[in-house]
Amino acid sequence: MALLNKKDIEFKVISRSVTVPDDPRAKLMYYLDCMCTVVDLSNTSPNLQRLRNYTNYGLTSDEKERLIILCVLLDPDEFIDKCIFQNDAMCLNSSNKFYEITQVNNHLLVAGNVLIGGRNRQVNKIMAFTMNWIQNNYYTPLNILLQQRQMRRQNNAMACAIS
Repeated sequence: MALLNKKDIEFKVISRSVTVPDDPRAKLMYYLDCMCTVVDLSNTSPNLQRLRNYTNYGLTSDEKERLIILCVLLDPDEFIDKCIFQNDAMCLNSSNKFYEITQVNNHLLVAGNVLIGGRNRQVNKIMAFTMNWIQNNYYTPLNILLQQRQMRRQNNAMACAIS
């Protein structure tokens, strides 16, 4: 990690406005897309681009399982204050914003690399988010998908027991 003690801040907003469908799969896919913007996740999963396409959120069972696994690996608690920052002021009128940084204010500690699944990944950009954003796009949809998965497994176990 590097602590840069520059007084001049040069942030370049690189965000765009998006509409995420109100579906837990789409929201988690959007979270994954955001994390792929921040951290180089190339070569992490087959069909990563497919899992990032949150406007086309109809997933097969295998794709949904891969999405859940990737998002559990990308738990925001592992990235907060390294490459994503809970900072309402930096979000301006949005719930999240992406920035490229050429210089960093002395109160931001930015990791050059983060460890994901035992592999070092380069930090490309940073993201500021509100607590509402992380709740709506990570915690709530992940819990919904995990509950659905658990119910499917219980139903399959009951079906096997009845046969």
